[in-house]
Amino acid sequence: MYTPDLINETNILVKFLGAGWTSVLMVQSSLVGLTVYLLYFYFFKFKPDRPPENNLTLKQFTSYLFFGDTVSFYKIFYSIPTNKKVLFASLGYIVSLTLIATSFIVGTSTTFLLLSDNYKQLYRQGIPNLLYAIIVGLAIWFTIKYFKTEYKKYKSGL
Repeated sequence: MYTPDLINETNILVKFLGAGWTSVLMVQSSLVGLTVYLLYFYFFKFKPDRPPENNLTLKQFTSYLFFGDTVSFYKIFYSIPTNKKVLFASLGYIVSLTLIATSFIVGTSTTFLLLSDNYKQLYRQGIPNLLYAIIVGLAIWFTIKYFKTEYKKYKSGL
């Protein structure tokens, strides 16, 4: 283990909230379980309500999925969706794919930390902040991908 005492840990729970091993393991185990369930829900239980119109734009379709109408697209940025099925399914898709991509990034970063003194120096200069920004970017990208995937299904009649 690279930081057995958590002093050098960059996990958000440890770095910003001061969590210990027990808290970290409990929270992460719970989040993994929730993510697996939400992904299962997306693939096996989720059947979105399709709008009766077949000519909606992506924005209108996204608005319909989350809010049941075609004019509430911008509410995505400041409101909790009224359609909880879609919210849970989208979280399952977005969070699981973001975590998979993030695990490769964090694994690569950790490998570089173990093998390269130059990378350790760079890491101290702000690499964790860059990694957090990349994770946010991945989440945004997978969110867009989710809506485009569902829109493609809608347009093909699936």
